[in-house]
Amino acid sequence: MARIDRREFILKGTAAAAGLAGLGLPEDVLAQQTGRKLGTCGPPPQKSPQRQTSAEGMPPLPLPAVPLRRSEPKAEPTPPLMIAKLEYGTTQDWNTDPGDVDSLMRHVRSAVGLWYGWKQMNIKELVALHKNKAQCKIPCLYISGHEGFDFSKDERTALIQYLLDGGTLLGDACCGRTGFTDAFRAEVRKMFPQRPLDLLEMDHPVFRAFHKYTAVNYRSYKLGTKSETQGPPEILGMNLGCRAAVLLTPWDMSCGWDNHTHEHGARLLPGDAVRLGINIVSYIAALRHVAEVQSVTREVSGSNERRRQQFVLAQLRHHGDWNPDPNSTVQWLRHLASESSLAINFDLKPVDPTETTLAPFPFLYLTGFRDPRLSDDEIAALRRHIQAGGFLFLNNCSGYQAFDRHARRLIGRLFPDQKLAALPKEHALYRAFHTVTTGRDRQSNEPRPLELEGVEVQNRQGKARLALVYSKNDMITHLKQVSDPFGNGYDADSCRRLAVNLVAYALQN
Repeated sequence: MARIDRREFILKGTAAAAGLAGLGLPEDVLAQQTGRKLGTCGPPPQKSPQRQTSAEGMPPLPLPAVPLRRSEPKAEPTPPLMIAKLEYGTTQDWNTDPGDVDSLMRHVRSAVGLWYGWKQMNIKELVALHKNKAQCKIPCLYISGHEGFDFSKDERTALIQYLLDGGTLLGDACCGRTGFTDAFRAEVRKMFPQRPLDLLEMDHPVFRAFHKYTAVNYRSYKLGTKSETQGPPEILGMNLGCRAAVLLTPWDMSCGWDNHTHEHGARLLPGDAVRLGINIVSYIAALRHVAEVQSVTREVSGSNERRRQQFVLAQLRHHGDWNPDPNSTVQWLRHLASESSLAINFDLKPVDPTETTLAPFPFLYLTGFRDPRLSDDEIAALRRHIQAGGFLFLNNCSGYQAFDRHARRLIGRLFPDQKLAALPKEHALYRAFHTVTTGRDRQSNEPRPLELEGVEVQNRQGKARLALVYSKNDMITHLKQVSDPFGNGYDADSCRRLAVNLVAYALQN
């Protein structure tokens, strides 16, 4: 078989399409005019070098000669699979860049020093695994293409289960084609209608998992006019638990992974595409253990004695990923039961912020990643509940900027006449059960200051009491000692002591 030179392939393809691409023709028309077969946007994957044994030896004298040793190729050990490139649909549009994932894995090996493998996988194989009640253990499923597509009901069901089991779905719009982007977003909406697929905030770990990014270089063509701009990277994500389980790049990165571009479409330049691709793989690898732990919610039960005296943890439902980590909430209750004399009800109570549902629960917990989007009526009901003696604790899950921004706005709506203020070091909350003087950072294990903030309200006797506490640094999700490795928060012991103190103080006051 004739050897294919990748560089020659790229140069020929670019030269052949250059005259027509400047006209701004659709991709399918360009393909017909240039003779490009569907599925050959880029060159084929590189062939991995093979090691060989020592060369054939000279026969010893005198004759007759002994049999010569054969020279056999020795392949490298098979690396662990990181990505499966999904074959989907009825055409070859799924394979627009045959060498994209292979090239990305080579870039990862060169930059990070980790050798991950990949494979092609028909989506029917995923469906078969699901029907046989078997899990797909490959961390990432990757789909790319130019055109719109539809998954079948069985395919959606299998993908949903794969994501809930801890997998990640990565989509790339080859050449920035909006047909693929629109179809991908539509399919995610069908699978998870209540979960938004939005642009990731700039402090998201995808933009700092290996290379730190604030701006990238874009190139696009409209009506034959070339435009090059610089701006923040645009990657869309959808959360399941404390991780982005679905990622979509509407600007082409796959061609950049393979180090080629075309005179049409919309894309990141190859350098940025490669570095962000390395970040995506690094993020998926780092969150893999978290994903597997969060895929199972562990139940804890306790004694049924003193049921009328049992402490109930009511968690507020809202529109901003209201329950990202139920396992840590259960661990919170377990620590309360084991360290204090409180009778604990281990049945978590999700409650809506309405007057009738809030009334039985003096202690309320609110966490998330996005804007809770509470209505004015819900805000008013929550305010009345707190003023009547209730206590509200807000925790910034993973400690990211988006929730911090929304939490402060929410608190401002709740108490427009009061100011959210830092709790002084001598505050009674830090001595309510454990004596806590400092915390430790989750990532570095170095000491870090306690940065709880609160709002005081007047009771009926005119005395001020602390009725709302907010932690901008995550102090809950590491209670299970497995959490977002990129998150901003306290270590497990600091979380435990602060979480127990918080409930003790609320009940004492």
